[in-house]
Amino acid sequence: MKLKIIILLIAAVITAAGAYEENYWPRSYFVRVGMGVTATTGDLNERPVSIKDTSGNKFKTYPPDMALMGDPEFLLGVNIREFTLAVAFQYWKQQEELVKISAEESTRFWRLGFEFYYNFFWPDYFQIGLGAGFSYTSVKTENSAIYRGEPQDTEFMGSGVGLMANVQYYFTNEIAIIPAVKFYRNWFKNVYTKDSENRELDPCLWQTFVSASISLQFQF
Repeated sequence: MKLKIIILLIAAVITAAGAYEENYWPRSYFVRVGMGVTATTGDLNERPVSIKDTSGNKFKTYPPDMALMGDPEFLLGVNIREFTLAVAFQYWKQQEELVKISAEESTRFWRLGFEFYYNFFWPDYFQIGLGAGFSYTSVKTENSAIYRGEPQDTEFMGSGVGLMANVQYYFTNEIAIIPAVKFYRNWFKNVYTKDSENRELDPCLWQTFVSASISLQFQF
């Protein structure tokens, strides 16, 4: 449901932008590809989480200690005068140590978000963007829940709000290099395992993500 809301919101904004005459609201579209690192801290790094199976029996899952991870990022967006609207997607997979136990397992992280920026000094070749965003995040770790002595995968799912800043330097009208910093505050409200199915976490788990990246943008 949350993914549908994000997609509908993005479609509505882009459609509304297209309703204006281009002479009045000059616009361009872009594709951006980047790589960086993300540091994260919060409830996922601190303790095991107790959940219940479909019969109400409790068991534990051990979240990944995601202190530092890679951060490839892909963006599609539109510039409307000094404003930028973008859809951002991040995906990364690596071995992570599970909290409180000496074991490493494969962890898959992805985020789908909607971002809005105001670009100072537009339309110069050097611009500074300040923005905010909303995202949906999933963290899935193999063999991280122990149910009746048997391991199984765990997926934490939740939303987040973010603040972000970037510097845009245009070599040409089409190509720009963009270093960026993003701060996201996430709340993980749901957890899924095979034997618990989808369960709501009460209280939810809070996690902070801070990323630094550099991207190459092609504008058309």
